[in-house]
Amino acid sequence: MKILLTGVETQNKGAELMLYAILQAIERKHPNAIIYLPSYRIPQGVNYISTKIDFRLLPFDRIEQKLKLAGIFRLLHLPYRLLPHSFALRKTDYYIDGSGFVFSDQFNITSKTIFTTRQLLDFLSNQGCRIIYLPQAFGPAQKKTTKEMLGVLSKYATLMMPREKISYDILQESGVVDMNKVKLFSDFTSIVDGVFPSRYEHLRNGICVIPNVQMINKGAITIEKYIALIERIILTCRESGKIVYLLNHEGEKDEQLCYRIKENLPHNIEVVTGINALEVKGLIGSAYLVVSSRFHGVASSLNSCVPCLATSWSHKYQELFKDYQLNDCVLPLDDEKQAIDKIHRMMDEDQNLKVRENLHNIVPHIKSKTREMWELIWNC
Repeated sequence: MKILLTGVETQNKGAELMLYAILQAIERKHPNAIIYLPSYRIPQGVNYISTKIDFRLLPFDRIEQKLKLAGIFRLLHLPYRLLPHSFALRKTDYYIDGSGFVFSDQFNITSKTIFTTRQLLDFLSNQGCRIIYLPQAFGPAQKKTTKEMLGVLSKYATLMMPREKISYDILQESGVVDMNKVKLFSDFTSIVDGVFPSRYEHLRNGICVIPNVQMINKGAITIEKYIALIERIILTCRESGKIVYLLNHEGEKDEQLCYRIKENLPHNIEVVTGINALEVKGLIGSAYLVVSSRFHGVASSLNSCVPCLATSWSHKYQELFKDYQLNDCVLPLDDEKQAIDKIHRMMDEDQNLKVRENLHNIVPHIKSKTREMWELIWNC
């Protein structure tokens, strides 16, 4: 069994958590499989990942990137099978894409990207490879290139698995997707267990605040207003008497944002950074309350049965809360009073306990659906 993974990586802890979710699913079903991942997805090297299976970095891909071979091949109309790394992918059984939000208007898909994707999928499809798409979201898809990309994915895909109804509807309304290939499932990181980092024992039962630079980059809010909102949230959370800390859920940019917030506060606050995805989930799972601007910060909180509130730049967040039968958990960016009222309500011990009890009833169903998803993949 040979499996090629893409879309997942280790700089963003949500993408890293999806990587672990996929690897653990493979370990359970195909423990003797050989797994390939593009080397640029794991700058720390293959030994950074804790897994029992044969996990390898795709050979020659860094050289190909440096020499821009894909672009040269495109200009010269050369076939994908002549790219050096393609020799490692012969007789690949599964191609699994766990991307984030790349199949949407927000990521400005280019004709070059479409061409490269089509070449890869055509190469794999001709070998009988099963092609599985598990991204965090599909769409919005108003742009011509986004629709064209969705059409390419649909042509070659064995299964396309949106995480929520809005993405499902976008695929259906695009008019270019074979809906017989589309199956709706929730976020699949629910069955990954976190590992609590013992050096942060002093933060147990604290309030975890997770910033996200994409809130600014995607135009949801200005950086000045966002920092002011997070500062107000932190000051409000401190009223509970519990320790409040900032958690870097991504990489360098989110880390810089955390420290910028820290510098503006009138008191000291701990910034947790540099821990792996399993430790991030373990720490989140120990919290009293999580306030997250990162999607998988929300997911890890909810499937760990920890009450959560979020700020959002995508439809994904609200839809995720719906999966856990929660409403009114996204903080408004233009009404600080309403946002703070929601914080106060979720800090209340009775309300916090009520949410936890409800999550304990719902999470087993979520995990069962995730196992069902993997059975569908392995039997397709």
